[in-house]
Amino acid sequence: MAGKLAYVSILGRSPWASVNTYYKLLREYGMGGIERLYIFTEERYREGLRKVVRAFDVLSSAYSMNPEIFTVVLPDYGFNEAEKKFHELFSELAGEGYGIGIDITSGRKAIVAAAIVQSINFPVSFIVYMGLLDRDFPNRPYMMIPAHLQPVKNFMGAGLWEKS
Repeated sequence: MAGKLAYVSILGRSPWASVNTYYKLLREYGMGGIERLYIFTEERYREGLRKVVRAFDVLSSAYSMNPEIFTVVLPDYGFNEAEKKFHELFSELAGEGYGIGIDITSGRKAIVAAAIVQSINFPVSFIVYMGLLDRDFPNRPYMMIPAHLQPVKNFMGAGLWEKS
């Protein structure tokens, strides 16, 4: 992917879902060049935010990246606030020439919907979701779960995610 990239992760009840998706995209799909990383969450999930920020920082460093990491804590059930914040962020990023990638894996439906609706008029390169096909592997690091049980779907089309 050419140009500047901003990665947006929506953190819900599962910090591992956010971290594992980021790790898989870096390791298996060669995603790189991230200059800014944003983590959106609701107040009720704030306690997992510090660990997710640290994990994203460690993983980024392992892949020779040092993105600025920003966090946005929305009020619980803050759907209107989420819509406003995503619009503001996507407007700013587009104005600065960034491509945008969004991970919706861990996010709650209404916050995810706000991000997707606001992404329509902006340079969004991917919207990804990583599934977990076996209930025997909750709350484990990516490398401790068989890869075939963690499929990734890019809702913007295959392109970037097809292995060569």
